[in-house]
This record gives sequence, structure tokens and C-alpha cells, in this order.
Amino acid sequence: MTEILTISQRGQVTLPVALRVEYSLKAGDKIFVEKTKDGYLLRGPKKNLLEYAGCLIPAYSVEEEEERAKAGLSKHVLEDGE
Repeated sequence: MTEILTISQRGQVTLPVALRVEYSLKAGDKIFVEKTKDGYLLRGPKKNLLEYAGCLIPAYSVEEEEERAKAGLSKHVLEDGE
């Protein structure tokens, strides 16, 4: 489905009814705009917190996170055991 959106003088864009119905969008919902190599991608609102997983660039790799968790757990176990 291709739709043409017009930006108003105030910078607002109205989504066509067909898109709002298809994606169950209502007033106050957030739309994410992501720049891609082909243009812009609009994404609808997330339904729960778990759907946000991976949207931020991690500071560490999964392996590094596991190592940090193991190190923290080991330290905690040693401190409790002493």
C-alpha cells in the first residue's frame, strides 16, 4: 500500500484512515520515524515493553554482558559465603 502524506504549514502530517484502521492507531499514539537507506520507515506504537528490546545500541555484546553478569554473581556468592 502506498499513501501520499502532506505536511501542513505547522509541520503536521495526517495519516489516512486506511492506515489508522489497519494498524489500530488512535489519537495520542506514537509513531516512530527511522531513516533507512531507501528513505523513511514509519513504525507504529509498541504494545509492550519487551517489543522495545534491541531498539537501542547495546554498550556491550551479549557475550560481554554474560561475562559481566557471571563476574557479578561470583563476587556476590563469594561475599555472601564469607
